[in-house]
Amino acid sequence: MNVHSLIQYWAASSFHLFDIRHIVLKPGVTMPAYPLPSDAFVLLCRGQGIAGIGGHSFTLSRSCLLHGGKGLELQIESLGQLGFYLILYKSEPGSASAPRHSPAGTAEPFRFVPEFPALLHQHARDIYDTWLKGGELARFKAKTVFYMFMHEVMSQLDQAPAEAAQADVVDQAIRYIEEHLQEPVTLDAIAQELNYSVRYLSRKFKAKTGRSPIDYHIHIRMEKAARLLQETDHTVQHIAESVGYHDLFYFIKRFKKHTGAVPGQFRKLAVQLQQVPDVPSKRLRSSMWSPPSLRYTKTRMSPDHIRVERGDSAMSKEHKTPLAVALLLCMMILLSACGAEPSSSASPQRMQIEHAMGVTEVSGIPDRIAAADYRILDSLYALGIQPYATTTYSGSVELPYMDKEDQNEAIVPLGDKINLEAAVETEPDMIIARHIEPDVYEQLSKVAPVLVFRGDGDWREELQEIGSVVGREDEAAKWLADYDKQAAEVKQRIAGYVEPGETFLFIRLQKEMQAASPNVHLAATLTKDLGLSYVSGLEKQEESYAALSLEVLPELNPDHIFMTVGKSTVSQDEDAEKLLADMQQTAVWQKVSAIQKGNLHIMPQWVFGDYPNIKSKSLELVEAALTQPE
Repeated sequence: MNVHSLIQYWAASSFHLFDIRHIVLKPGVTMPAYPLPSDAFVLLCRGQGIAGIGGHSFTLSRSCLLHGGKGLELQIESLGQLGFYLILYKSEPGSASAPRHSPAGTAEPFRFVPEFPALLHQHARDIYDTWLKGGELARFKAKTVFYMFMHEVMSQLDQAPAEAAQADVVDQAIRYIEEHLQEPVTLDAIAQELNYSVRYLSRKFKAKTGRSPIDYHIHIRMEKAARLLQETDHTVQHIAESVGYHDLFYFIKRFKKHTGAVPGQFRKLAVQLQQVPDVPSKRLRSSMWSPPSLRYTKTRMSPDHIRVERGDSAMSKEHKTPLAVALLLCMMILLSACGAEPSSSASPQRMQIEHAMGVTEVSGIPDRIAAADYRILDSLYALGIQPYATTTYSGSVELPYMDKEDQNEAIVPLGDKINLEAAVETEPDMIIARHIEPDVYEQLSKVAPVLVFRGDGDWREELQEIGSVVGREDEAAKWLADYDKQAAEVKQRIAGYVEPGETFLFIRLQKEMQAASPNVHLAATLTKDLGLSYVSGLEKQEESYAALSLEVLPELNPDHIFMTVGKSTVSQDEDAEKLLADMQQTAVWQKVSAIQKGNLHIMPQWVFGDYPNIKSKSLELVEAALTQPE
């Protein structure tokens, strides 16, 4: 058989898959003669036997592959339990220059021992399983996989020596591992697939590569993940799944162990390195990061089927580690380690802290605290703590109502919502959050102790609770005392500007107008802290905010209206602004006492929050609104 002509014909052909069968023969059983209705492959799965095709006899062993043309008779005798796939197909020339008749169909049948039989078995199994499902889409998929099968047959035929020698076990194992990158691979599975003992496979693999098969599997997964981080903008979750990890936390930890950085850090530094011209990879090799070399065998097959001779790079170009990034990361890690203060040798005190999501054990007073909500950030600042990391508020790590000099300029941003990767990247000692989902809490708890506060109770009590957790009980008590003093002073200063009997109302204007309960946010500041009279009729309102129609507003008839316009998460809310403009044009609006007196006080959106610095700043805003002319 002229292999070159056969490959040339197949490469220029289209294929039609007629059928695939998986046949098992018991020992000593002979399959009756079967006239092949089309060209056919016989792929041996297990066992030994003798096959006859068109008057030619072949020994069946060692995962061999037989091929016979249409019309030839196939007969198989098993010498032990024997299993094989029978694949029936038709090839048609796809171009005018291609031969009109298949060399495979007119030539004598042939036997071939694949160098990497595991891949052919995998494709055959996929074709068979898909074919059994039936339906047009399943048959289309089966046909697609058959093309992959044919590509593998042609590739291995093209590289096979005239007399096929036994394929190297290490090469077979490496090829199998690389083709099953997304799947969980075990040593037992590899050994069973290649028909070798686990002990023999492990010994041979370690001797020739310097790694165990499983270590190699992890290594190429991490290398592919590194390339995807550098070359795509896929999410870390997507990349993790594309290399076979469905547990994001485990992937991030494994990636950091491999490269020295979590995926987010790695991607940022890779972008920086791409902006540095002419960085020769040779000089970037460093003893600080030196993965075990892969001592490939003499005829190691690279993924694109180009042989890599002994003496080439320890890894194929497809799997080189970004050494420049690794070196930069190591330098960063070393520099940060040099600046770290030595830890105390004393054993930290352990505490069991009960919070909204359960009970969490905390060891000692945390140094690197991550705030998973801007309101938690507010409380930490009030306690004199400079948080290490925080989620963003409208895209910024700065709280707009606090002076910049009172905030941590070097605080690490965690994004609008804290996620597992951000938490792993910052490595906090503690995460303090509010209102997070149970699955998010479970993930974050793998990184650091997580304390969750509900945020719907008394803000004073919450400040004291947070203070006790971070060792700032005295600071919490002092802050509250200072706030009460501030409130008393403001109350005294505004007394001359408020007429006896005047009433107040706090309104939140978004897509609709909402009246605040007198017990929450700025309304509570007005009533509880400053002793101002709230409009009657809302004392028993259970909701923090309830819809208020424009027609009802004159019935409440407040003398002062404090109002926020729009959502706190956007700089401009056109819907809310239009609603206000439309109301101001109505006669009903003009009847309200506060409007007639010019006492509409527009407040920034953040005032509807009961947190220390918001409360303190709210006192200042109320005083300014009442004592300074508009």
